[in-house]
Amino acid sequence: MNLQVKKSFFPYLLILPAFLLLGVFEFYPLLSAIYHSLFEWNIVTSKFVGLNNYLTFLTKPIFWISLKNIFIFMAFSIPVTIFMTLLGAELIFNVKKEKLQSFWKYSVILPMVIPFSVGMLIWGFIYTPYIGILWQFLTLIGLGNFAFPVLGDPHTAIFFLALIGFPYLQSLAFLVFLSSLLSLDKSILEASEIDGASRLRRIISVDLPMIKDKIFLILLLDVIGSPQTIGSMLLLTGGGPGNSTMVPALYIYNSAFNENQMGYASAGGVILMLLVLGLYFITQSIENHFSEK
Repeated sequence: MNLQVKKSFFPYLLILPAFLLLGVFEFYPLLSAIYHSLFEWNIVTSKFVGLNNYLTFLTKPIFWISLKNIFIFMAFSIPVTIFMTLLGAELIFNVKKEKLQSFWKYSVILPMVIPFSVGMLIWGFIYTPYIGILWQFLTLIGLGNFAFPVLGDPHTAIFFLALIGFPYLQSLAFLVFLSSLLSLDKSILEASEIDGASRLRRIISVDLPMIKDKIFLILLLDVIGSPQTIGSMLLLTGGGPGNSTMVPALYIYNSAFNENQMGYASAGGVILMLLVLGLYFITQSIENHFSEK
């Protein structure tokens, strides 16, 4: 009996460190944010204010501006990224030579090792007025009259931030799509060829339906991750010009570390978490709807 108890207990002992790390770095910060959101807290002093931080946060015009900006960013970046990544996976999947297929696969995966901040600095140089690559390219092809500071114009800044990442081959999504395509039953693919289906018809009628669960998985991850976007705005525009690239995560960051309003920022973090949860359930319900068909 004791030996059986030890054997059943041992696996839980092995995963205990993972649960401890989750508790320290995931659940404790969440509970701490909820607790401190009820206080006017600036690290040094703390005063209980109840839900006042939430009411103040939700009534600030800058929050609604940031919310509009992030939805504009998501509306462009998510569909384009998923489409281009899926297209790239399909193109490489249809390469017949194994060595050539491996070359292109690793070429897409390689950018994963480039630090995010380095990538942002490169894009910052591309967008730099007068000496940037984009400005110089337009001048070179005779379109210099159309060159302007794209991140300095409040009407275009958020769109050009969403353009960052060309050709939009997301490494994780690419690996998921390509591995799913490579695991498709070869007999089904051969049957489509025997039936005379073109490559485009096969992609639409065979490939996409068979990997749609993976497409929804990447969509779900993007919907969860995009509202928390902060890197490109923080490094390239700082939320400007005129709050045109301000997003909720950056507004929360500024409130906490620039204005030292930790309690207020905690309330913003909780609101952002609830927003992400809402988007998660909406996306999940859409996926369930299509899965039932």
